[in-house]
Amino acid sequence: MRRVALLTLVPILAMIGAACRHDGRTLRDPQPDQNASVSTLPPSSTTSGFSDGGSLGSGLVDDTTGDGGTLPPSDLQLTVDAPWAEGAAIGTKYTCDGANVSPALSWAAAPAGTSSIAVTMSDIDNPAFAHWVIAGLVATATSLAEGDVPIDAVEATNGAGSIGYTGPCPPAGSTHHYLLTVHYLGAVVNLTDGATATEMTNAISAAELASAEVMGNFSRP
Repeated sequence: MRRVALLTLVPILAMIGAACRHDGRTLRDPQPDQNASVSTLPPSSTTSGFSDGGSLGSGLVDDTTGDGGTLPPSDLQLTVDAPWAEGAAIGTKYTCDGANVSPALSWAAAPAGTSSIAVTMSDIDNPAFAHWVIAGLVATATSLAEGDVPIDAVEATNGAGSIGYTGPCPPAGSTHHYLLTVHYLGAVVNLTDGATATEMTNAISAAELASAEVMGNFSRP
């Protein structure tokens, strides 16, 4: 009698276990045009935005000291203003034919999650030549004065072999196009003055959350 009772009890316990595992949700009937499965799993959690689960990579350090509360939502349109209009000629003052000084810039407030800001200027017609790479600007910054390098900022070596800015200087008789970009970063670039432009731009790219840009051109007779 004891063996019979045990055999009867096993399937009853299995049915109870299955019922306990049911989470109360039911699947709807498939629709005629449905060709994909419907998941009933809860959504996965999000990470900080770094695909390796938090590793920031070479040249970057995490920066979680800011309260982030003063930064606007990330869906705002981001813009940058330079002394020239979008697609217009860059003034001689900012080139090798003039004072060769970095331009004054202003840009939209950083989106939420920004830890620092960087600025780059590249030659679209000669991408290997770096005109300007500056990082370490504070997340709350919205402008940069002409020729200014904030005390905590770091600058890479430019294509002319000096540290900091060097302006447009295309070959005589040609016109080149230049892209000036403000990068909003989710980490701080942990490099020093004189790092190569490649090192610094790679670190900037790895941490970029969003960007704003303006294009200009310069011709030499």
